[in-house]
Amino acid sequence: MKSFLKPFILILILASCKEDQTEPEFIDSNKIEINEIVHDELTQEQLNNIKKIHSTFQEVDKISLEQTIEDFKRDLHPDNEIKIWLQMAEAYQSYLDYKNGDIDLNTKTEVYKLILSRSMMSDEQAIQNSDLKLLSKKDALKVLSFYKAKPDPIDVIEK
Repeated sequence: MKSFLKPFILILILASCKEDQTEPEFIDSNKIEINEIVHDELTQEQLNNIKKIHSTFQEVDKISLEQTIEDFKRDLHPDNEIKIWLQMAEAYQSYLDYKNGDIDLNTKTEVYKLILSRSMMSDEQAIQNSDLKLLSKKDALKVLSFYKAKPDPIDVIEK
């Protein structure tokens, strides 16, 4: 799932590169290198959850299931990432249910990107950094009301 982030990363990524740093910082996506595969195999439970995540977002994130699985294999802690993505999928689906499915693809994509941002930052930061064109602030707050987890910025390791 991280491959979707590459073009979107400058807006989204908050990284804490120094242990004594208390505030995350934005970093340039051109300075990011994707991690090598860390886990050759994932458990059946992990794979089932990844399939659920992929199924939920496949309309708005065109990445293949195979690439999605490979991306989770690159995570140092895939269970943590899967948990976050499941929470995002639940929030996304809850908003679609709230709207009774009456939402076009471009708006769904904006909802997805907003939730993705929110997974890494506060509600206000996510709204400010998402360059919303279709969702009003009221709609954005409604979307975010379905995502209850604490922000979890992406950790970037300096080499």
